[in-house]
Amino acid sequence: MKKPKAINTKSYFVYAMVFCGLMFAACIPAHVPDNLDDTPGPSVVVDNHIYQGALFSAQVPAGWRVITGEAQAAQSVIFVAPDGKTLIHLIAGYVEEAAVTVANQRNEIDPVTLANAETVTVVFSSPYSTWASYFPEFEQVRDSLSSH
Repeated sequence: MKKPKAINTKSYFVYAMVFCGLMFAACIPAHVPDNLDDTPGPSVVVDNHIYQGALFSAQVPAGWRVITGEAQAAQSVIFVAPDGKTLIHLIAGYVEEAAVTVANQRNEIDPVTLANAETVTVVFSSPYSTWASYFPEFEQVRDSLSSH
């Protein structure tokens, strides 16, 4: 009867390690995913109905949602009324009317110069039926704008 060959455990261990190394290498992405290129922009704080960004602050009307702007763009924020259609948009710098006009709504666009000489474009967009009821909140936000 033939004797069985002895198993060379050292060579199996080497093969197992090479196999594991190849499996781990396959987990590394071939390129940097696009979402890792997106870095967060300057921080904002919303506290006690006051929005405070890097360039300007403004009062947030009670019950309105706050939507911050893109990290790569100039500072901007949108306050959305409880009706979900009325908007107050604050944008650092001067913005052309055509770029911020909301179709099928009444729009008011006011560039405001702050104490530090920065300009903030304030846009109020509302359906015609609710314009008068939300206009006082727009005036309140516009008048509360301040620089840091």
